[in-house]
Amino acid sequence: MERAYLTPEEVASVLKLSKYTVYEMIKRKELPAAKIGRALRILRADLDQFMRQHKSTQDVSAPIRSGAVPPDSGKTQLEIYFAGSHDLSLDLLSRALGKRGITLFPAYSGSMDGLIELYKGRVDMAGCHLLDQMTGEYNLPYIRSMLPNEQVAVVNLVSRWQGFIVPTGNPRLITSWEEFLSGRHRIVNRQRGSGTRVLLDFKLRQAGLSAESIPGYEREVSTHYELASAVLRGEADAALGIESAARGLGLDFYPVQEERYDLVIPARLLNQERFRVFLEVLRDPAFKQQVVALGGYGIASTGKIIDRT
Repeated sequence: MERAYLTPEEVASVLKLSKYTVYEMIKRKELPAAKIGRALRILRADLDQFMRQHKSTQDVSAPIRSGAVPPDSGKTQLEIYFAGSHDLSLDLLSRALGKRGITLFPAYSGSMDGLIELYKGRVDMAGCHLLDQMTGEYNLPYIRSMLPNEQVAVVNLVSRWQGFIVPTGNPRLITSWEEFLSGRHRIVNRQRGSGTRVLLDFKLRQAGLSAESIPGYEREVSTHYELASAVLRGEADAALGIESAARGLGLDFYPVQEERYDLVIPARLLNQERFRVFLEVLRDPAFKQQVVALGGYGIASTGKIIDRT
């Protein structure tokens, strides 16, 4: 007997979409959903109705694209769909773009998943901060490997510090990788494919340690705010995350790795009005000042095109 309610992940499987696209459809109220406790559920009858409505006009397995308007509609493309790693500066960017009439739809899926979604054509822009362990370079080796035949522009968003988010006063004295990975402290982790997770796994391999030796390694969250919140609530003793998240919740922070966070955009989109405005916002001194105020960010290259491949 079919269940009356489905999870967003089950709906994604039925529609052959990413779960992030399904969550965005729910957010835009294109697909009805109910909140049961702390979980979202979709009534099967509503899903069937959605599929009937779209069957005659589009293949539901096709990606729902940002800024996708009919070619003859005469409307300006005023939406940008984003997938990739979470960063607090993206919240500022979303608000700044909104004031200019452009809606940013973010899906915080991790750096690797962002590049995959861009490769599949499901989004207009990906965000990543992936450390290549062979070269020590950020992002470009991954971009060239995962988007081998795509012409893309790599635009810098920020440089930022990764480090240990710990309670005020740092009662456990966690100030080094050796102590953080000692197995004496509970952590909370970012999801697979995130740049933060890549860095942590790299350090584990360098130290010759297994993930099982770190209490809390298996607990995954999707944003740096969730990491910091877990430390604040006492659910973890420490977490690897970014300084702005720690400062935002009044926690202590010990920097260990400076990294570059870049945005990856198909080159063909840069001449569109929505991306012209997007670059203007990134390069606006007022926006940069807001980013600096968050703490833990460098803006020397913000808005610059780092590479074209």
